[in-house]
Amino acid sequence: MLSTAVILALLGTGLEPLSGSGNTYVFATMGPWSDPDCRETNSIDFELEAFLAGVSDEAICIDGGLDATSFADTRVELHEDGFIARVNGWGEAIGDETTDAFSRHDVNSSMELATDSDLRIHVSWFVFAAGLGNVMIDVHRLGDIGGPNDPSPPIIDRSVGSYIDPISLNGVDVLFMPAGRWRIGMYSTHQSMGTKEGFTHSFARTTHTATYVALGDVDGDGQVGVNDLLEVIGSWGPCSEPCRADLDGDGQVGVTDLLRVISDWN
Repeated sequence: MLSTAVILALLGTGLEPLSGSGNTYVFATMGPWSDPDCRETNSIDFELEAFLAGVSDEAICIDGGLDATSFADTRVELHEDGFIARVNGWGEAIGDETTDAFSRHDVNSSMELATDSDLRIHVSWFVFAAGLGNVMIDVHRLGDIGGPNDPSPPIIDRSVGSYIDPISLNGVDVLFMPAGRWRIGMYSTHQSMGTKEGFTHSFARTTHTATYVALGDVDGDGQVGVNDLLEVIGSWGPCSEPCRADLDGDGQVGVTDLLRVISDWN
């Protein structure tokens, strides 16, 4: 497994990892609660290097057609051209008239990163939850932006919680990441119950894939040209979040944003 020093040397640009930690928990049981026929449980506490490599765990109880399974996985992959943050958990519980089944997972993870230059990221994302599943991800800059007790707002703050019916959302964002320290936090959980209709299968997962683009790339398509220039002109003036044309994050679309597009023109 690579050391933190080697990881930093390999990356060189973009976001560099400072620290990371978290824990997973998986649980599966079949049979009477007080005297189960099968019970599997496990937990993992992890730090930065394991987080970058990926952490996964499972608990399985199977007896013929009866089943209690729990799975948990989380990681942040850092690449020269961007990063991928994901958390995935699911489980099932299939019992019958005489055998109860239950499964659960929990993932709680976070990573702190830093960049010494402003970044712009094109983010393709999805979130999915079903049964009794919940998933959350947030990305925010650490520290106050307007003095004490004025924390930086998250640029990504997304969560879904399901109750039987599946929830599936996806989209694309183009976001400004000023130089500084950042935190990616991810959480997921599920519960599956073999005796409850609609809750025998549960899922909670998200993946956010970010690619670095030029600071003047308003629409994040990898090119800086006429479309970007027109979007800046069309958004001229005060511009509240989310505002793609506010390239420097000052709450205004103006001359500096226009000059940035011209500077990165390709």
